Amino acid sequence: MSPWWLMIPILSAFLGWLTIQLFVKLFFGFVFPRKRQQWTVQLAKTVSTELFSFADLETKITSPESLQKIMPQVEVHIDDFLRKGLPKSFPMISAFIGERTINQLKEIFLKELETIFPLVMKGYVKNLQEDLNLEQMVIDKVTAIPTDKIQVSVYQAIGSDLNKAALLAALLGLLIGLVQLGIVLATVSF
Repeated sequence: MSPWWLMIPILSAFLGWLTIQLFVKLFFGFVFPRKRQQWTVQLAKTVSTELFSFADLETKITSPESLQKIMPQVEVHIDDFLRKGLPKSFPMISAFIGERTINQLKEIFLKELETIFPLVMKGYVKNLQEDLNLEQMVIDKVTAIPTDKIQVSVYQAIGSDLNKAALLAALLGLLIGLVQLGIVLATVSF
């Protein structure tokens, strides 16, 4: 047996490893730049339909729990308005309004806000949905990211997996090379 025949499995392993390396380089060098816009549009559609829902946002914003979370802030602002803002705007009223009247007005305002707040927020979310083109926002944001930065991020995220794939391809190439060597040796012996 010639020692050159041992090059078959070694070259096969090298070619397996090289194939993965070339695939990654070709992907980021040619395929990704050409298909980036198409993938960006598809990503934007997925984000706008699957990951973000205005209906979920509306439900969350108008829920009683959300209202209860903001009511203390609202109460502080209403109290501040009734004690400071109203007397500034209408000095004559301050002579007729006492602590009890302020508390009654505050209670009335807070009850009314509990009723109208969900309606106002539903309208706000509806306007937001009409005015905000989420799909276009995602397209603009992703398009603004340089290809080099995406490539670096992908390498950071799956670089070890790419190395494992290259090693696996090298092992597969070695196995194929050993099979080829076995076939060559078997045919030469006969």
